[in-house]
Amino acid sequence: SSHLSQYYLTSVFSIASFMITIIPTSLLPLALMASSVVLRLIPHLPMCQNVKSAEYIYLTIQHYQFGLLYLSIGFHFLLQIAVSDRGAYHIGNLLFVVWMSDTGALICGRMMKSTTSQRHAESRHNQKGFFLMFLKSISPGKTIHGLLGAIITGPISAILYPCGIHLFDNSIEVDNNPLAQRAALGFILASTGIIGDLAESSVKRLSTKKDSGKLLPGHGGVVDRFDSLLSSAVVYYYWMLV
Repeated sequence: SSHLSQYYLTSVFSIASFMITIIPTSLLPLALMASSVVLRLIPHLPMCQNVKSAEYIYLTIQHYQFGLLYLSIGFHFLLQIAVSDRGAYHIGNLLFVVWMSDTGALICGRMMKSTTSQRHAESRHNQKGFFLMFLKSISPGKTIHGLLGAIITGPISAILYPCGIHLFDNSIEVDNNPLAQRAALGFILASTGIIGDLAESSVKRLSTKKDSGKLLPGHGGVVDRFDSLLSSAVVYYYWMLV
């Protein structure tokens, strides 16, 4: 039955997500391949076969496979950053830049909405063409101004973070990278955060859900609080290696 298939899919996803989060990075490809294959084969088990529910099951599999890539790998690299040398500093840097970028997007988007009439804004948006149509198809609330706010705030936050840490406690070792390098990191983190947010919004859109969960009312769910952070964590980890 579909309920039995759902049960097996959820069980495999939960176990695989936990394992992918804690295993060594070198084993990620093997774990992802194995878990994806198992998820794909579950509907073919005799007790799960139901032609009428095939479309629903395969859409569920698609979401679970995306979750393995997005949630599990994102939390895996968050953990790798946390246990690295000066992990607390790097986690703070990542959180500050990503969350300030989200705040910049929110403020700029709302400011422009409050200073521009909705009709005029829509007429301008209709002239934007392909990109805005793509953006609105994923999340109607997203605006060009919000994206620009995130992209502008990211580099500024990345530049200010080491300065703020040094002022708060000069005994903490901070990165003395050139301003251009810090600004580049902020831009990259803001951009990848936008991509992660859009990816998570796409899942909700295709599932006809407004929120990812009910644990944090008014915030869209727990995943909504981490959507930008998870995608940016992967990029930040490899930035540290470079």
